[in-house]
Amino acid sequence: MTKNLLLWIGEQDNPVKKDRKSDLVMDSVINYYDNEHPRLAYTPGQLFLDSGAFTASMKGIDLSIEKVVSVQETLSPNKAIPLDYPFKTGMSIPQMRRRWQKTASNIIYWQESTRLNGKLVPALHAWDRRSLERNVVWLQKKADANYIALGSLVDPHFTRFAGFFGDRQPQRELVDMLSLAIKCVQEYTDFKVHLMGFGSSPLMLHLGYYLGANSTDSSGYRRKAAFGKIILPGTGERYVGNTSASFGIHRPIFQPADEHDSRSLEDISLLQRCSCPICRVNKDLLWTHWKARAIHNEYVMKEEAKLAKALLSAGTEAYESYLDNVVFAHSSLKYLWDYAKLRKKYLRISEVLF
Repeated sequence: MTKNLLLWIGEQDNPVKKDRKSDLVMDSVINYYDNEHPRLAYTPGQLFLDSGAFTASMKGIDLSIEKVVSVQETLSPNKAIPLDYPFKTGMSIPQMRRRWQKTASNIIYWQESTRLNGKLVPALHAWDRRSLERNVVWLQKKADANYIALGSLVDPHFTRFAGFFGDRQPQRELVDMLSLAIKCVQEYTDFKVHLMGFGSSPLMLHLGYYLGANSTDSSGYRRKAAFGKIILPGTGERYVGNTSASFGIHRPIFQPADEHDSRSLEDISLLQRCSCPICRVNKDLLWTHWKARAIHNEYVMKEEAKLAKALLSAGTEAYESYLDNVVFAHSSLKYLWDYAKLRKKYLRISEVLF
């Protein structure tokens, strides 16, 4: 495993901060798609620009190849994802195969016909293990890139699934898909791996790094803040304000802490040790201002990424010990962590080939 891990902070046309010169920033074409003259409202250190395909797919919007290229070329990112075609629930395998063929065609087009060649991070999609191997090998032969982004990675049962296919959900199937994909990429290519949207909490961030990802992004820090959630170091999210969110576990932090609620006291203790720009001045702002929560959440995720780098530099065993004894020790996701360890240690490359 490498200690050179990257964490990209999600931003958009209504930025939490305008001065981003010290940050790696993840943004999306979808935020500028309808602008006649797209421009950034912040100054990034480096910019990673998604094509907006996933959001557009969820909203039923058909993106124009020419418009996506125009926005990306205008904003001149350091890294850009060519327009891809994620899978939707209930699609047949032939439909998913055709969407991958369109994704592959766009990768070639972006390389040969745009000013973005040399900056590309192609998206990998697959609908079973055999297609995973074939598509990874195709990318190794055809894609002029250092990184690839893991997109829709599903099994044949996906054709019968009718639910919401949104944020990456913490399930064993997710660990299966990601561990297989990362192992396949490592076995057949020299690409580094970016996990889209895997920095939503310390738990998921560390899980992604442990499985072998080199890079991820944290856009959820902002969404959580808008719905009254803060992220606590080494654990997950808690409610402190607006309770209108319908996602995640509804576990609030009471202020002042209920002396009879040990979990609330533990949460307050973690918060008291926080050194973010908000908590250093006035923690009460977390209960009243969404931008204060966003600044806090961003700080926590950056600190978790720094910690992961430091532990990995000391070796995989040191990182695993920390995750065993601190991050997942009392987490409801401990079952997922135990499963991830088994998959990472005992996954054979032969499993990828069938």
